[in-house]
Amino acid sequence: MGVWLVWAGAWLWGVFWQTGAGALPPAWASAWVAGVSGVGLIALIWARRRPWIRFARWRRGLCWAWLALSALAVLALAWSSTAWRASARMHEAIPDAWVGQAVSALVQVEGLPQPVPGGAVLDARVINWLPQRGLDTDTMARDWPRHLSVRMAVQDGVLPLAGEQWQVTVQLHAPDGQSNPGAFDGTLAYFERGVRAVGKVRAKGVGDGQGARRISDQAEWPWQGVMDRWRQRIRGAIFEHVPDRRAAGILAGLSVGDQSAIEQDDWGLFRQAGITHLVSISGAHIAMFGWMAALLVRRLWSRWPRGMHWWPAPDVAMWAAVCASGLYAVLAGWGVPAQRTVWMMAMVCCLRSGGRRWPWPLVWMVSAVGLTVLDPWAVRQAGFWLSYVAVGVLLSAGLAASPLHTEVQPAGPEPSSMSERLRGWAAKAWGDLCQLVRIQCLITLALMPLSLVVFQQASISSLLVNLIAIPVFTICITPMALLGTLWAPCWDAGVWVIHGLMGLVASLVHAWPAMAASPVLPWWVALFGVVAGAALAVPMHWRWRLGLLPFVLPLAYLPQSGHVLPAPRPGTFGLIAADVGQGTAVLVRTAHHALLFDTGPRIGEQLNAGERTLLPLFRAMGVSELDTLMISHQDTDHVGGAAAIIGQMPVAQLISSLDEDHALRHQPGMGGKAVPHLACQAGQQWQWDGVRFEVLHPWPDDYANRTEREPNAMSCVLKVSVDGPNGASALLTGDIEAEQEAALVAHDPQALRSTVLVAAHHGSRTSSTAGFLQAVQPQQVVIQVGRRNRYGHPSPPVLARYEAMQLNWVATPACGAFVWSMGESQIDTHPLDVTQPGATPRLGQCWRPGHHRYWDQPSPMQARPVKGHRPTEDG
Repeated sequence: MGVWLVWAGAWLWGVFWQTGAGALPPAWASAWVAGVSGVGLIALIWARRRPWIRFARWRRGLCWAWLALSALAVLALAWSSTAWRASARMHEAIPDAWVGQAVSALVQVEGLPQPVPGGAVLDARVINWLPQRGLDTDTMARDWPRHLSVRMAVQDGVLPLAGEQWQVTVQLHAPDGQSNPGAFDGTLAYFERGVRAVGKVRAKGVGDGQGARRISDQAEWPWQGVMDRWRQRIRGAIFEHVPDRRAAGILAGLSVGDQSAIEQDDWGLFRQAGITHLVSISGAHIAMFGWMAALLVRRLWSRWPRGMHWWPAPDVAMWAAVCASGLYAVLAGWGVPAQRTVWMMAMVCCLRSGGRRWPWPLVWMVSAVGLTVLDPWAVRQAGFWLSYVAVGVLLSAGLAASPLHTEVQPAGPEPSSMSERLRGWAAKAWGDLCQLVRIQCLITLALMPLSLVVFQQASISSLLVNLIAIPVFTICITPMALLGTLWAPCWDAGVWVIHGLMGLVASLVHAWPAMAASPVLPWWVALFGVVAGAALAVPMHWRWRLGLLPFVLPLAYLPQSGHVLPAPRPGTFGLIAADVGQGTAVLVRTAHHALLFDTGPRIGEQLNAGERTLLPLFRAMGVSELDTLMISHQDTDHVGGAAAIIGQMPVAQLISSLDEDHALRHQPGMGGKAVPHLACQAGQQWQWDGVRFEVLHPWPDDYANRTEREPNAMSCVLKVSVDGPNGASALLTGDIEAEQEAALVAHDPQALRSTVLVAAHHGSRTSSTAGFLQAVQPQQVVIQVGRRNRYGHPSPPVLARYEAMQLNWVATPACGAFVWSMGESQIDTHPLDVTQPGATPRLGQCWRPGHHRYWDQPSPMQARPVKGHRPTEDG
């Protein structure tokens, strides 16, 4: 067992190491290393069985050397094989010359198409690329992507079905992802699915034909898309039968694994309560379904004597559980927790069928290896580690219930009276309750450190909420969601239970809104904390538990000097211009205070920069509250995430130029009351920790004549500065345009002088005038802009102006979040790296280059503006 455990650990470490690399070796080098390590491992296994090593005088030393060499060979094999597979996947890419150009292809719909306002987002497998001007079909079939994710318009809300073949004309680019501290890596999800190009289907095709035309209702091969069509039909039936969209989304998530159907507000409640694992398809759901199938099959098989002689009922029930669990896992989308459960059940079945029994650590580790063989990039998912740590804790404590344990317990003497029966039932219920509490305590203890490391937060109230929610979801709601596929009234019963449970969970969270939080920590602190937390849940002597506590304590408190992103020292300030796409969001921190300038864009009904980017950023930096939220003006790319931030974190004060009737000024905060509001106006000043904040715009006349002014003209302009010989400053300008810039220069040009300038209006040609830049004289310009935005930002004439004035500039698509701390600012006079325009600052650092992964290979930043398009207020 020891050898297998060492090999499994070496394999997992090799896969994890490779998937964290910033670049890939050549494919031939990976193949060569894989071949050598594979041959070396076979030679070591052969040598282990030779008599000269078995009877040698130095046998013990040779065994340890053999184990080390074999583990090194397994590690090299895991690393090189994963690198080779990644190289093959990276080879599929849309050429830069064809980014944004119209190309045609014959595709087959895969997975579950997701409805979005105005259309649908779907994955598609390319059957054939149609001939394009200047390219032959052989080159396109060999080098171009084979899997796409596209958005297309639909008629009358009728979504394409999985397996259908369509001829589409699309505009494509490589998957994009934002790069911020603590942010979710969206490009990894595409890469893991094999999607190497995303885009949209044109309304009109090449030659003014249709942009999307259905070719066939049948898949290329009969078995393709069958399960996904079932999933799509079940989802459609749920939403047609259940009028309540919130409850229908939860039923769809539990039955077919469609997590996008669940409302964002419900996800927020589930995160606060710590029960997101119950709404996702977890191992408990898969095991429960397998247990029900095993129980049913065993009872039916036991009634067939001839079948019992041919194949014992326990073995039949065992394999029925595996098959049923596998079917449910595929129906639910084949996620990581579902795969883990199915592989572990299948492994135990094979061992039992062969008359073998492996100890739980070996089953646990080998199943993880099997999962990473099929999907190496699963090790970069939080669900992989949360799932395996939870199961490992349960297995170590002997508490993992399995549908494969189907032996009937011997019956005791029948109770003689009703009172004895009631006492027996009560004793059994009490025992089950104590066991449930014990399991939940162990799981909470083991997963809280991991949740703090992965998500920077963990729900303390989850201990109580899960005691109620786990039985309700596992025994009631999930079976109702599945039985509804056979008899629709079961969904009605499930809706009734969902409403009752959601009300109870909301009440518990409101009464006990306890959340543990931890910023991003150094890797060694995180590793020790996670291992110690998991070990504390394993049965051991109390002295050992006491010795492990110091390793967990840094997760609760670690001095600022040990943080990856520490708070500034008194008398200095730090600035982070977040990568939020086409919008503005700048976090300014002093030693004990925090201010957020704008909140980024809102995208559709469900997505906004506050929920998606800024709240995770705050958790990663250890910012638990905002002393001031400043909204420059009312455009949606500046105010889009404000509602989510006010609703989910304490905000002491709102400063803005918003109208009196703007909804944000009346939105209740976490305390249930609207955040106190102050209109931003030139002349306002305050100090935090020796740092001065000064509002330079708008003036009182702007408010008096605001009906005659565009929203951009009302933008708040904030200057943050520290005086003295080592002083520095930053100027945040919102969306002011040339007229406001000229007015600021005429009023007081010396007040504009700043070290760092966040470019006005995302680098639009209507701003960043030469006179304004001459007055500011920034050492660093930061442009917050969306990649390939429809407005053409940043404008080429503006960039040329920066170059002519020898101003260094960075743009968030190439730079990611721009991080600058005044106390560490130094002017670097070395020549700039011209191969990375917009990603090499003179001051501060860009987050993306330092945290780059090989699968994040976006297409060029700049796109041509849409012909005939005039920028709206967002531009």
